[in-house]
Amino acid sequence: MKVTIREVAEAAKVSRGTVDRALNHRPGVNPQVAERIIKIADELGYKPDMAARTLANKKYTRTIGVILCSEGNPFFNDVINGVNNALEEMGHFGIQNIVKKIKGFDADLLLEKMDELLEEKISGLVITPVNSKSVAKKIRELEDANIPVVTINTDISSVRHLAYVGCDYITSGCVAAELLGMMSNGAEEHIALIIGSRMVMAQEQRLRGIEETLKSDYSNIIVDAVMENDDDDQKCYELVKNLLREKPELTTICFASAGVEGGIKAVCETDCKRKLRIVTYDLTDVVRENLRSGIVSATICQEPFRQGFLGVEILGRYLLYGTRPEESTVKTHIFIATKYNI
Repeated sequence: MKVTIREVAEAAKVSRGTVDRALNHRPGVNPQVAERIIKIADELGYKPDMAARTLANKKYTRTIGVILCSEGNPFFNDVINGVNNALEEMGHFGIQNIVKKIKGFDADLLLEKMDELLEEKISGLVITPVNSKSVAKKIRELEDANIPVVTINTDISSVRHLAYVGCDYITSGCVAAELLGMMSNGAEEHIALIIGSRMVMAQEQRLRGIEETLKSDYSNIIVDAVMENDDDDQKCYELVKNLLREKPELTTICFASAGVEGGIKAVCETDCKRKLRIVTYDLTDVVRENLRSGIVSATICQEPFRQGFLGVEILGRYLLYGTRPEESTVKTHIFIATKYNI
């Protein structure tokens, strides 16, 4: 038998109006009370009437704000496709959206875009955050104001949010280290690790996973350099050019971020005494092309479309029904791709 709002109200010992406001994420309900009502509704198995919800959406406009640190980073093409697909679905239920994109990892610019979205009266936010205290503070302020936040692709420390959708980056680093270890076959190797920025929690965790696993399990592999390219192809090109001049003994480069096209260009232009082994992350068009040609040995993938789609879907379901995800961390699958399985 279908559970009604009246039954939820009776179980929570509040009025039906309070239940309606809590489940529809509208103001006027103490956050702790709203959370208790949502929990009771979930436990009772309350499901809103879809037709009624659509009509309600015409009266109570909801807007999802999205901020992605995606400009100039081809990895995010699939994330954006996932975001757009989910936003289109949410649009059928009256949920509007505002999407903003920035380049790089500028915390001040990210805060500026968050403030712009707040001025637009967003109901919730999907974001790829920079891991800074100022951004964490702003996210806490949004949650305190009953504006739920979902982080996708990379998370941020010291915040309470609705969910994080992305891969386990420490594990993805361990996978890369194991792959490098197997490729070395026990021989001494000199490698360079290139990330975008330590300001991004995902990349810092990925680097930690690689370094700790190499140190504990593959002592034959020596890390000669760790560099940050800000996910920029031109900067990566210049870094790798200088690196290959200064480290002629280098045998492997692991590109653990964007900027791969610039890095590979530098490798191809340099007359190395021995063929460099290249390992990357993600399956962009550039990586796919260089896997097929044999320049890239393997790449570690993380389901970017699913990250974008689920991030928006989780927020949309919460705004529509007050439904929280079963787990606040939704991990995407990590897998290795070579030219034989793409």
